[in-house]
Amino acid sequence: MFSLGPIGFAAPWALAALVALPLLWLLLRATPPAPRHVVFAPLRLLQRLAQTPQTPRSAPWWLILFRLLAAAIIVLALAQPVWRPADTRAGGGPLLLVIDNGWQSAASWPRTLAQARAYAEGAAADGRQAALLLTADAQVSGFTDASQMLSRLEAARPQAWAPDRTTARAALEASLESGGGPARFETRWLSDGIAGNDDAAFARSLSERGRLTVSLPGAQDEVVALIAVNAAADGFEARLLRSGGGAAREIDVTAIGQDGQVIARTSARFESGASDAAASARLPLDLRNRVRSVRLDGVNSAGAVHLLDDSWQRPRIALIEPEGGDNRQPLLSDLHYASQALASHAELVRGPLEQVLADEPSGIVMVDAARSEDPAVAEFVEAGGVLIRFAGPRLAARSDDLLPVQLRAGGRLLGGALNWEEPQRIAPFADDSPFAGLSVSEDASIRSQVLAQPEADLDRRVWARLEDGTPLVTADRRGEGWVILFHVTAGPDWSDLPLTGTFPAMLRRVIALAEGAGAGGAGSEGNWQIDRALDGFGRLGAPAGQPQAIPASEFGSARPSPDTPPGIWQLGAASAALNATGPDTRLDPVARNLPGALYEFRDGLREQRLAGPLLALGLVMLIADIIIALAFAGRLPALRAPQAAAGLSALMALMLAAQPQAEAWQQSAQGGQASAADTAEALDRALVVRFGYVRTGNPEIDRISEAGLASLSSEVTRRSSIEPEAPRGIDPDEDELIFFPLIYWPVSADARPVSDAAAANINTYLRSGGMIIFDTRDGGAGTRGGAHPGLEQVMQGLEIPPLARVDSEHVLGRTFYLLRELPGRLGGGDVWVESNPDGTARDGVSGVIIGSADWAGAWARGDNGVPLLPVEGGERQREMAYRVGVNLAMYALTGNYKTDQVHVPAILERLGQGGQRGAPQPLEP
Repeated sequence: MFSLGPIGFAAPWALAALVALPLLWLLLRATPPAPRHVVFAPLRLLQRLAQTPQTPRSAPWWLILFRLLAAAIIVLALAQPVWRPADTRAGGGPLLLVIDNGWQSAASWPRTLAQARAYAEGAAADGRQAALLLTADAQVSGFTDASQMLSRLEAARPQAWAPDRTTARAALEASLESGGGPARFETRWLSDGIAGNDDAAFARSLSERGRLTVSLPGAQDEVVALIAVNAAADGFEARLLRSGGGAAREIDVTAIGQDGQVIARTSARFESGASDAAASARLPLDLRNRVRSVRLDGVNSAGAVHLLDDSWQRPRIALIEPEGGDNRQPLLSDLHYASQALASHAELVRGPLEQVLADEPSGIVMVDAARSEDPAVAEFVEAGGVLIRFAGPRLAARSDDLLPVQLRAGGRLLGGALNWEEPQRIAPFADDSPFAGLSVSEDASIRSQVLAQPEADLDRRVWARLEDGTPLVTADRRGEGWVILFHVTAGPDWSDLPLTGTFPAMLRRVIALAEGAGAGGAGSEGNWQIDRALDGFGRLGAPAGQPQAIPASEFGSARPSPDTPPGIWQLGAASAALNATGPDTRLDPVARNLPGALYEFRDGLREQRLAGPLLALGLVMLIADIIIALAFAGRLPALRAPQAAAGLSALMALMLAAQPQAEAWQQSAQGGQASAADTAEALDRALVVRFGYVRTGNPEIDRISEAGLASLSSEVTRRSSIEPEAPRGIDPDEDELIFFPLIYWPVSADARPVSDAAAANINTYLRSGGMIIFDTRDGGAGTRGGAHPGLEQVMQGLEIPPLARVDSEHVLGRTFYLLRELPGRLGGGDVWVESNPDGTARDGVSGVIIGSADWAGAWARGDNGVPLLPVEGGERQREMAYRVGVNLAMYALTGNYKTDQVHVPAILERLGQGGQRGAPQPLEP
């Protein structure tokens, strides 16, 4: 790119046409304006007079300069000028483009991709070869023409695992050694800003082959991750982590069920300078067990999603108290040790058998003193419950039928046949046991136990043994449920097992049967298979590629990778979650002293392409030149030369005033790349219906607003005769608002007051008949203790009339659909409108609508048609939110028409014509 100070030219060869301007000057001077034809009767008499030489008169000097200026502007436009061009062509020779495409880059992926595209286009314009290396995929494309790499960039996507720069470096070196590229090349590394284990070696290998420039993300691309979600006694707790320690920030944490319904929402706050935060939510057990994922609102990455599996379901376990109560000291009570071992993994209920069965537990713990022959216990097990029994003197004296094995009768207590000289220890757990993988404490010694009768299939029912081979834990199916017997007491009377960490770990595996057998409860045999996988943006869907199976014994140590992507894995009926992040996840910033690296940031001034505005300006000037020429030739009798000059000046001023607006629209639509087509669209913006949204400066909020209004425009086109164009983002400080019949304004809690210029612009818009929808997007939570703080800030300086709540009779609920409520992504909040809009110039329409339902969040869909955010009430509520949007659009465009139509039957009835055929009726939904 050829540069002159802050201006660069992508096609500098076009500037050669400027040398033709002197020739054009001479040509225009030699060619006068076309003469004016006037009918003169004595012309034939004058033809007989002698001819006198005449010198043709040239065009006025100001007209010649005007034409030269138009020609120069068109030549400059063809040279593709760029204001403050990005440094995309600083190097020479081949270009290697390295992109970190792990989950850390997903939230800022559009900006990363735009920067990569600029590098590729710069290399293509210079005719350079280029190659692409994606560090999460560990794939490198061969060096080819840079223009071919653009298609590869469009197909690149962030992955749900972190970049592996070690594997990426090995893949690059293997490709170069096999003759797949030049020995020297320039490298542009678009880093995600997060440090890895092999950054120094990776940078050194790149800098040794040529210039290395590391492009770091800007402050707005802060990486936020959800690293842990833990069950609590009354709900759940979440831990968050972010890169660096920036300004204070608050993020919503949402718990979502299997059907996508929002079950709970809380918030976490990062204090200024802090890199971690915590959030907690209170939930009843039944609701907590329905949660299938926890997500961070407004953060689109796999690291912002924590999937939950069967092990998350906290079961309700009942402890049966002996008849007459447990009168033993707590430290000697069997129930005390059983409850302590289970307290952190289950919700415990304790009481007599009849009482605990009324609480519908998933499992029952029965110690020796609570031995019962009540048929209700057998019915509980037959129906699918889990019964965990512990032996003791009573069971040793007399067994019953509710056991997994037959027991030997009598004499198996301390002082009898089992009075060993040395206590027995627990043998290592077999590979086919549910306890496989647990370590056996050396302190777990067994002094007494009950023995099982030898049977042909006894081995099948043994889960744990002592070193001499005698069974310690046996289990068997009974109907749909399980009966599990520990051949020792739950307290320390017969063994030291309840005093070790092995005891609660074994009970954790046992109650997994009551949870549905997740990763912690599944056996060690077989292989886990991927069922649904997360993509880099945190969306759960069908797995891509060919993921490998994970042996059951290795699932606990598995890490996210291309072969084992994050998602939901299945082993028989059991399910387990593999998440992109974990408690050991770190988000340390990448080092700023990597070997041989130069650094730049992606939050600097963006380049602005001027070809489109200049070309539009040149075309307007040519049209003006045609009008002036017609005026000189007398083809426009009503227009004199001074009037033509004045009109030209006014046209130039209007065009120059519209140029910044056109550039803003073009940058919003094409990432800063202006075009003549966009400018032409900006000039005729008053001829189409288009909804607008206020740009807040938050990229995620603005993305949801744009996607929401785009989806609403599509639905309005599909369901009515109105055909809105694509929505536009607006800035009340600078943009003209009158072209938008409806403006959506998302208001956050940290919103700032509008400027005086913006307030004056908004007040003029409202007085002229415009309508603004203020949406606090919090379901009314921010206003329950008073006014919404962000809304108070925004309202300062605005002429807001008295407001009233929308009731069931308001026309807003019947402009197109008959609606009783006005829900969005959230429900339950009030909607406020002007209490008396009839006296205004808006035809009885309220210019201000204030709500909290996050309507744009419910409308928003991606390019593939998939909703971007979950809706609190499921898809039924999303449909109702679309109906609310259609009603809002009709309300803004049709005025009080529907109000009049609703009252037509009453008016006709008063005139004695109430029964006439054709009386209008409200539309049905």
